[in-house]
Amino acid sequence: QTAQMEDWRTAFAEEWDAVVLGTGMKECLLSGLLSVAGKKVLHLDRNSYYGGASASLDIGQLFEKFGCAEKPTEAELGKLREYAVDMVPKFIMAG
Repeated sequence: QTAQMEDWRTAFAEEWDAVVLGTGMKECLLSGLLSVAGKKVLHLDRNSYYGGASASLDIGQLFEKFGCAEKPTEAELGKLREYAVDMVPKFIMAG
């Protein structure tokens, strides 16, 4: 944890043109546009995953997000890396 604190201190010791909080769609667009415009941007998120409300979580992150006491095991579910759960429902269009 000390190493993480040092990283934060280093990041905040620098000067930034903009600080963007969150990694949802609008925050990512804003951060990207500012960067392309030549601005120095610090982009942060409080979550351990990227994407805000529209993230795709692996099975471990999903269990953690919803506060499950028991962690998933490969004995129960098979290869855990094969799971990715979208937080936003998707519609499949058929024509």
